[in-house]
Amino acid sequence: MKKYVIFVLLGFVFLFVVFINSNADKSILEPLAQKEHEKQSFTFITTGDIGLGRYVNYVILNNTADYPFSNISEHFNSADFVIANLENPLIKNCPVVVTGFKFCGSSENVSALVNANVKAVSLANNHATNYGLAGLQETMEVLDANGITGFGLNKKIEYLDIKGSRVALVGFVELGNNWGGLNNATEENIKNLITEANKNSDIVISAFHWGTEYTHIPTENQRRLGHLAVDFGADIVLGNHPHWVQPIETYKDKYVIYAQGNTIFDQDWSLKTREGVLYKFEFQNGKINMVDEKFTIIENNSQPRFADQNESSRIKSYISF
Repeated sequence: MKKYVIFVLLGFVFLFVVFINSNADKSILEPLAQKEHEKQSFTFITTGDIGLGRYVNYVILNNTADYPFSNISEHFNSADFVIANLENPLIKNCPVVVTGFKFCGSSENVSALVNANVKAVSLANNHATNYGLAGLQETMEVLDANGITGFGLNKKIEYLDIKGSRVALVGFVELGNNWGGLNNATEENIKNLITEANKNSDIVISAFHWGTEYTHIPTENQRRLGHLAVDFGADIVLGNHPHWVQPIETYKDKYVIYAQGNTIFDQDWSLKTREGVLYKFEFQNGKINMVDEKFTIIENNSQPRFADQNESSRIKSYISF
């Protein structure tokens, strides 16, 4: 009889332990499930080169900071955020010039980015350090003070929190691999930074400043680096620098964009340097899909407008292999 009682008691103890453990598992799993549920889909727009310096800076000083974006800002604000390549430092005492290859824009021009819903800009390019590391640092401070994330600095990954998802931003500059203060596009850097970003985020956006100016054809190194970025964990690869539109491809079901042309830039000496494309993407259930593309033409050496049907067809012909 005693053995029977002991057996029954042990059975109750066993059932109690199972009950407690099952509830403990639920208490662990439910927050995780809730966390996944809280992650919502979001949209973002990517741009071509944006320069708020040189002649564009002069135009802004004689109009308003929003002038360059006035025809496209409504579209920009249709997304959750815009990510761009900012091809100049933003500094307080920027000289007003309309020629030359040393770029800067007034720090007050940052309001144009804010009003156009630009939440992140790559500084990994060949003009971000035109005013030295001090100019780069001042630019970062200006951006940060206005809620814009600058990324692409040496050995650094930046993060955005968008609708419950953590977005990693990693920028690289190719063009010789010797840019002080910036992430150079070496295979080691790409591997280390994108691998780390992938471990600590829900989505990795990588941006490259690469290739040869004024051509529609990506170099072999562009394609190699773009594919490497995806291999190491990038969910999308954004490219710029050629100032002409270049193709977009899918590699391992991920988008690799080689160049989006000029979105805002003072290069009105040819039609092709006035052309650009804006892509709109949606991130949902761990995957990025393109939901829109719009083509642009720069007028007044500073202000893009949307292309008409014939212009769009012409530009579109450049973006497939």
